[in-house]
Amino acid sequence: MKALRSSLSSVVYHGTRLLDRKQKGTRMLCYHRVNDSEKNYLTVSTRHFRDQMKFLFNEGYQTISLSSLLAGEGNGRNIVITFDDGFRDNFECAYPILKEFGFRATIFCVADRMNTEGYLTRQDIQEMRASGFEFGSHTISHPHLLRLKADKKWQEIFGSKKMLEDLTQNRVDFFCYPYGEYDKESVALVKKVGYLGACSNNPGANDGKMDHYLLKRTEVSPDDSLNDFKKKMAGAFDLLHRGLHWVRRRP
Repeated sequence: MKALRSSLSSVVYHGTRLLDRKQKGTRMLCYHRVNDSEKNYLTVSTRHFRDQMKFLFNEGYQTISLSSLLAGEGNGRNIVITFDDGFRDNFECAYPILKEFGFRATIFCVADRMNTEGYLTRQDIQEMRASGFEFGSHTISHPHLLRLKADKKWQEIFGSKKMLEDLTQNRVDFFCYPYGEYDKESVALVKKVGYLGACSNNPGANDGKMDHYLLKRTEVSPDDSLNDFKKKMAGAFDLLHRGLHWVRRRP
């Protein structure tokens, strides 16, 4: 499967380069964890993460915030970096590397896990905010929203915003759907609560026609080589990821 994945993405990548088709819009990367102690599908090693950030830096990419993206400030040499869940290694391992290259990120926090072991503390968040990082909501408890009734969805979507605003003493304007799952009701509630935008796991770049409540992201895997990462930045995996979403019946 991995060999097929690599071969298909290479065909798209080299075909795009041959036709000189440049990416339109701003790509948003999705990470969860960065450390050297965990070996699972959520965790990118510090070496791989640093190599990826160095590549972006050497290619002239600059990070922008979600606020800037929605304001129309994104272009082909901008990138948005996001982390889901709010693990503490985002502060301990990823944050120093991002600072090294002058990058910033948006972190979507599971509200009831903050200030608990293994997750970001109030002090971590304050320091990162002072460096230009944004913090958004990833619900209270990270449920499958599609399995919840409307009142429970509202509690997770609205309650997490309030909890995180109380914790950070700042506005929380952005939301991220757990597991990348959403339905019309969930999207409507996110809008009703007052979030300015929300992230999905739908693949692709975000251009002027982007849906602010279904922003596209590119998931970075621990198994990605630097060459895989370069191909993902060029959009070579987008078609494959759309196919996988269809097979798995994901939004």
